[in-house]
Amino acid sequence: MVTDFSKKGNKEFFNKKLLFRTLGILFFVVILALIIADFKIYLKKAELKSQIADYQRQIEEIKKNNQNLKEQIANADDTDYLEKIAYEQLGQQKPGEKQVIFVEPPQKTETVLGQQNFWDANKWTSWFGKLWQWIKNKF
Repeated sequence: MVTDFSKKGNKEFFNKKLLFRTLGILFFVVILALIIADFKIYLKKAELKSQIADYQRQIEEIKKNNQNLKEQIANADDTDYLEKIAYEQLGQQKPGEKQVIFVEPPQKTETVLGQQNFWDANKWTSWFGKLWQWIKNKF
């Protein structure tokens, strides 16, 4: 019994296999492109949400500033308010008043050990200097 392998049947198998591989690769490329596009959209959405939050904060600040300006306009005729503004912003005084300025001495701030720079050269040289003095005193 002799089997007859036709070349045509063998070519169809390889063509189907090549077609299946090509479609599979194309499918994965399309899926990868969709994932990348989705990620870009997600990043853009996060950026736009951040901008919206920033704009809302700016709107709130402008509303507060607007309210302050309305209050100042309403109090423009009030002599007590004008006097207060003259004292605070313009530094004016009533006749016979003296201006007193209190100056506080600068406070020394002590640094906490955890906040000091570990690699500070001055710290290490003073430490080695003290160590050297201690050694010299011992001998």
